[in-house]
Amino acid sequence: MLTKTNSIIHLINTPVLITDVSFNIVESNEAAKNLLALSEQTLKGSIFNFIDSNKDKLSKLITNDKGYLENIRLLNVRNLLIDKTWTIKASACEINAEETGYCFLLEESIEEKYQSIEKERDFYKELLDNMPADVGVFNEDQKYLYVNPHAIKDPEMRKWIIGKDDFDYCESRNIPTTIAKDRRDKFKEFLKNKSTYYSFEETSERNNIASHNLRIVYGFYNPDGSFKYALGYGINIDQLKNYELINIRQQSAIEISNDGIALLDGDGHYTYVNKALVKMLGLKSDKNIIGRKWKEFFPDSEISHLADDVYPILLEKKFWRGEAYGYKNDFNEKLIVELTMNLMPDKGIVCICRDVTERKHQEEQLKRLALVARSTNSMVIISDANSKIEWVNDAFTNSMGYTLEEVRGKEPRTIFNGPETDPQIIEKLFETESKHLPFAGEKLSYKKDGTTIWVYLMVNPIFNNNGELTNWVSVETDITPIKNAEFVYQNALVKEKTLSDLKSQFVSLASHEFRTPLAGIMTSIEIVKVILDREKAVYPDRIDIHLERCIEEIQRLTSIMDNVLISGKMQMGKMPFEPLTRDFITFFNEVIKNFQMISPDRKLEIKNPFDAIEMIFDSKLLEHAFNNILNNANKYSPKDTLINIELKDINDAIQITVIDYGIGIPEEEQINLFSSFFRASNTISHHGTGLGLGIVKQFIEIHGGKVTIESKINQGCKVIITLPKSIQPI
Repeated sequence: MLTKTNSIIHLINTPVLITDVSFNIVESNEAAKNLLALSEQTLKGSIFNFIDSNKDKLSKLITNDKGYLENIRLLNVRNLLIDKTWTIKASACEINAEETGYCFLLEESIEEKYQSIEKERDFYKELLDNMPADVGVFNEDQKYLYVNPHAIKDPEMRKWIIGKDDFDYCESRNIPTTIAKDRRDKFKEFLKNKSTYYSFEETSERNNIASHNLRIVYGFYNPDGSFKYALGYGINIDQLKNYELINIRQQSAIEISNDGIALLDGDGHYTYVNKALVKMLGLKSDKNIIGRKWKEFFPDSEISHLADDVYPILLEKKFWRGEAYGYKNDFNEKLIVELTMNLMPDKGIVCICRDVTERKHQEEQLKRLALVARSTNSMVIISDANSKIEWVNDAFTNSMGYTLEEVRGKEPRTIFNGPETDPQIIEKLFETESKHLPFAGEKLSYKKDGTTIWVYLMVNPIFNNNGELTNWVSVETDITPIKNAEFVYQNALVKEKTLSDLKSQFVSLASHEFRTPLAGIMTSIEIVKVILDREKAVYPDRIDIHLERCIEEIQRLTSIMDNVLISGKMQMGKMPFEPLTRDFITFFNEVIKNFQMISPDRKLEIKNPFDAIEMIFDSKLLEHAFNNILNNANKYSPKDTLINIELKDINDAIQITVIDYGIGIPEEEQINLFSSFFRASNTISHHGTGLGLGIVKQFIEIHGGKVTIESKINQGCKVIITLPKSIQPI
């Protein structure tokens, strides 16, 4: 016997009706209410209002051993189940402690169930067969249980594939098993993980045409968790791939664009910016702008203009183009942009920004240039990127005789050059223009009347903010008077050079001619002395004195001629310079030794801490320079005083210092020390030509060295010579 228990019958999925002994309904569960499409209030009264039966059948059912009635129809059912037949099971039950009744269970008949299943099977098979996608069902061994016509169009092949797998299919079609192997590996991993589904993209070729498909496989499992079967379907995504490729190309084009591109949502927040805009705003990455409002990058005045004037136009026409003023580098620098905005259906905005800051500056410069050009005396020509004249100022018209109308659209090289214009200048102009480089130089031009004019020409290219050439600006200054004066000066210079060459040739010739008789006189004096000594002639001592004086004067005159000859060679650029690598210390010691042989009475104090120093130098030139310095120290200081000589290592150079304690040099005259033929005012009583120090300076400097002199009157003289050790001589 069943007992009325609401909590139990409401948990049963089978429709349940409980009646009293008169078959009046006293209780029903939710399944019954749903089946009969009635509420609890309307599901009352006799059970025969809802069941196609009578009291005798139900009474007999309750006492019948079989326990159920088949093929009973339901009444007053407002859904599709009205067409079904049902089986009723019944038994007696207690309604309460004092009353008994009957419990009826309504079940769909087995025949109807099979029919329903067949209908459902046919329904779903029809769906699968007509789906515009590849559909297949396969077992745990990945062998096909079902394949729809979209996947395999040939009916015979569809029958053949049942019970076979992808490897069998590839073998039958004589195609590579790459796809079959890839599918098997993914399926094994799927079974191993007991996943609900998995998906992958697959590319195959049919008739040499690539096809892209998205494959999705769902697994079905038994209640105990064991694998039942898998349903797989594939969707052709060629069009999606094409869209994806188009999107990639568009994205690439946006990213490499020189224009800044941004997307804003309906509230004015940046949702996307390309690299060009990030760079344009002077930011490090798009993270510094995404999520921020556009108003953060504009001054208050521009915000008002865009919000009050521009945005209403954008709302009405969905498009706006114009200029806007903003900031970059955290408001440290002004930015002028050419802005294009498109309003999207979702109230978002697509913005394209082009930085025209530089172009605006150039336009302002051109305006100022045009203003200056109108008032300047220089000729100004503005040409386009192809060197075609666009504008000239009044100074050009007045000087060249052409009007703007006569030269507009023409190239300067076709109207201002003539037979006497230097072809090299024309070639240089053409070369710099082709490379978009500036040019400056002198050029002979021709006026409209055919007369010539010398101009100093400065041509400069003008570029926009994208680095594209837009204009050429040429400024020409009339230098004809200067060139005329230059021609006169050059003629005078040629004459002066001719005289200088004659003088140098004379000095060289005279020096050679003087040296020959001097050598003869010296030889004769030496012979006279030898004869007198050999004949043992008696002669006064003053004859020896005069002979020695003759020898000294000849040596002095020879030294003068040597210096004059060297000076002449240097002026003519014919002084040979032949540096070699050798030990400087050995060379310097030889110079000192030769000096001491000539002046044995002079005391020298030498500080030389070096044993050897490899250097590159011309020993003949340096020997002459050091001899001049030492002879001057000997000549202009008392015989009983020291001459100090010191060698030092100064970085990458050797410093040689020679100090005497003689008459010194007046400070006001030291500026002329290295001038040819200059002699200090306190050296009148001493012989000399004034050429020595000038020669010393040139010989030292040709080695890349330097010579300086420090001196005070009556306090001696310090000569400092610095020679590089490792630097090649100049």
